[in-house]
Amino acid sequence: MQPTVASSENDEPVLVRRLWPQERSLWEEHLLRLNREDRRLRFTGTTSDAAIRQHCVAADFLDTVLYGAFIDGALRGVGECCLLQREWPRRAELAFSVESRWRGLGIGTLLFGRLVTFARNRTLGRLDLVTVSGNRPMQAIAARFGMHLNNDAGEVEGRLRLRWPSYSSVLEEAVAEGEAWWQQIRQDLPRCLPLACA
Repeated sequence: MQPTVASSENDEPVLVRRLWPQERSLWEEHLLRLNREDRRLRFTGTTSDAAIRQHCVAADFLDTVLYGAFIDGALRGVGECCLLQREWPRRAELAFSVESRWRGLGIGTLLFGRLVTFARNRTLGRLDLVTVSGNRPMQAIAARFGMHLNNDAGEVEGRLRLRWPSYSSVLEEAVAEGEAWWQQIRQDLPRCLPLACA
């Protein structure tokens, strides 16, 4: 089972949960915090603030699923799963972003695992990934999950065939998401109580 809560190098809890349409601004703010190199790794090229804002505004949450990694209440990493509607068998493209200070803590692995489980449980047949050839950590994560990688003209393309969902995979997703929201409530409660008592 993929963990929902892990620890960073400073013992700060890393909470992974699904992001919803009303949290679009959190996603945008996270992407805007990415430095030049972070943006190159995420978008495979130089990306302006305006392009990032347009990317977030244009996202359709009917076919785009986001999972976020929170540290101390702040969104520090996001995994995106974009369903390619006109393809058969059904497939989706994955993308990941982790702010530089929090890379190397296993956040990418947590997000990748959650998206694989999500896609498998929606009976998707394949997941695709495109990253720059220098993004060795992302390639290592993809290979760990069994993704076939092909290096072509400075970009690495990955493909992962998914198994049919099982009782255990459905239960894994339900338990992980339930645990994540319980942890979120526990984190938010101390901040909400003073306001309720005021």
